[in-house]
Amino acid sequence: MNGIKQIGGIQPLPDVQKTRTDKKGTGFAEALKHFASEVNGELQQADGQMEEFAVGKRSDLHEVVVATEKADLSFKLLLQVRNKLLEAYQEIMRMQV
Repeated sequence: MNGIKQIGGIQPLPDVQKTRTDKKGTGFAEALKHFASEVNGELQQADGQMEEFAVGKRSDLHEVVVATEKADLSFKLLLQVRNKLLEAYQEIMRMQV
């Protein structure tokens, strides 16, 4: 897992073994919160770039489109992760009945 490099701004999750031994380590919930905050930052950055383009502060439309698409894909990934977590929770609740 250490050999995985950053691809397109997405960083690999922390090593699971490290999180078990570190008292301060980041677990799944922390990784999910961190990912959600990164997605929020990307959405805000894309929104800011669109506003700058609209008022004439930016002339590079391609960078605005790339930032917008990157934020859109990140948001869609976050929604899919949320949906899978919700499905898993509902399945666990069905098993307990």
